[in-house]
Amino acid sequence: MSSRRKGSLERINLIFSDAIKKMGHGKEFLSHMLMFYWPRIVGVHNSKHVKPVKMEFKKLFLYADHPAWANQLSLMEGELIKKINSFMGEYMVEKIIFTQQKPEIYGENNSLPDMNIGKEINKVNIDDNELKIIEDGLSFIEDNDLKKAIYKARINDEKYKKYRKINKWKKCKKCENLCPPEYALCSNCRREKKLLIKKSIRNLLIDMPWARYCDVVKDISCTADEVNEEKIILMQRLASKISSRDKESIDMNLLVMLYKSVPPEKITSELKNDTIKKFRYDFKK
Repeated sequence: MSSRRKGSLERINLIFSDAIKKMGHGKEFLSHMLMFYWPRIVGVHNSKHVKPVKMEFKKLFLYADHPAWANQLSLMEGELIKKINSFMGEYMVEKIIFTQQKPEIYGENNSLPDMNIGKEINKVNIDDNELKIIEDGLSFIEDNDLKKAIYKARINDEKYKKYRKINKWKKCKKCENLCPPEYALCSNCRREKKLLIKKSIRNLLIDMPWARYCDVVKDISCTADEVNEEKIILMQRLASKISSRDKESIDMNLLVMLYKSVPPEKITSELKNDTIKKFRYDFKK
């Protein structure tokens, strides 16, 4: 990379983080901007194969279209985290986790099957006075590409606020935030509830790694996808800690139990070999 190109990127990064700080936006806005600038952070080629899925408590979940890409970026985790935080001007990410959950299409809301919430929000009008307020708030940003991106995000944010008022959103039963009339909890509280479910699933799988969904659901109200996601996370963590040559370790046996859903007394050499073939890209070198 030429010094001119590097200097240009550094300048953009400084402007970006300075703009975000001056505007005083929260973590949710920063997460959206991270998704928007992902190709610039990791490079266009990498971004075609590895995409951000979500941010949860400083953990960035990524989806890779092939295990080789997940392995490549896993080896660069420390460098990538440093690059993301530097670009965003915030300590946003402290851990990167690869998941098989694919990124959602922007503006799509799977919880509302009869309505695309993105299209509904776009129908909300923003008057000239509101647009001028947004423009004036961005007057200090000199980089045109950055200004356009934040301008669009600010307009969407204003439309979303109006949309909530028009559709009579109500207070969450757990906190003071607004939520759609069809929900009892706001998105934050629903997220917290989901995280508690995930933690419960994870703890159960640690105690009984051979458990299938039919076993887990007896104790925890959850979906099969939630169980599978936690299994995948645990399996990837185990695979990254061990060597494919270390077939007798506790971690190897735990990996086989999670992947094959078999109790310890039914583990065989054949099952271990099949597991190694599946996770050959994830094993620590």
